[in-house]
Amino acid sequence: MPFPDTCSVISGLNVNATGFDALRNRILELAAERSGGALGPEAISLALIAYDRPLRGRIADAPVPAGRFGYRDDIPVYPASIVKLFCLYAFAAFEAIERFRPDEEDRRAARAMIELSSNEATAYLMGRLTGAFDGACLDEADLVDWLRDRHAVQDWLSSLGITDFHDINVLHATYEDSPYGRAYQARARSQANRLTARACAALMRDIVHGTVPSSGWMMELMDRTAQRRALADTGHPVEGDQVLGFLGEAMPASTRLWSKAGHTSWTRHDLVYAETACDRSFIACVMTDSRWSAADTTFFPQVGRLIHEALGEGGNRPT
Repeated sequence: MPFPDTCSVISGLNVNATGFDALRNRILELAAERSGGALGPEAISLALIAYDRPLRGRIADAPVPAGRFGYRDDIPVYPASIVKLFCLYAFAAFEAIERFRPDEEDRRAARAMIELSSNEATAYLMGRLTGAFDGACLDEADLVDWLRDRHAVQDWLSSLGITDFHDINVLHATYEDSPYGRAYQARARSQANRLTARACAALMRDIVHGTVPSSGWMMELMDRTAQRRALADTGHPVEGDQVLGFLGEAMPASTRLWSKAGHTSWTRHDLVYAETACDRSFIACVMTDSRWSAADTTFFPQVGRLIHEALGEGGNRPT
């Protein structure tokens, strides 16, 4: 179901159209203030879903969303490492339909792809899922065949007919500096990876709810408890940390957090599911396309705090 721009009041949470509008405006104002205009409204996408109780694992009695909100949430942007969650989704689904038979090395790679955001693991798994592995450059005929196979994940996603997945591309692996060989050739022949905040929030919703294969395993890989504890204890991020500089950093320690972040030299994104101490929960996806936000590590935690105050604590505080 597409996210409407605003929502109506549902008993149990103090969220409404006015509160969401205030939250969106405060985030945009904060971006302008902090960046001196370098991070403008046209470079921010936002999707939120709020619940008056935890969503996790409640297949039989899923709570009705207390509010859904989107700001530019249908605009495709380069997703950086958030695309890895869609690769994991394909991994679990392909295994469930016996299209893919993972071994222990595949599972080790999947864990590294999500827990540590490993690019090497992602490239390996894109090869395993599609049969089109990275390697040396190919001649024209062989490249056409390789590209056809490499698009297997995207072709499957398109075949699902999910409205919220409209206008997304999951075509390429991620790389530390650049793809090489046939993966580099593919960048000139295929569209870039693209995701929308709406698609990201929808996928997180289905994983959290438990309606897709291996949801519990995927949640385990996204659990940021250990990373948050290590950061709080030492003040330093651990390997693969996806908390420092992202939405969850400024959320209360009592709030449970599952997430997948993305970061390049020109993007900073975060997709989170949070359960608060007062038994509320929410999904938030914030995507920014700006070298300022890519370099800055304080804006996203402030946005996370604002979202938590508005949704997790049930108040319309951002004014």
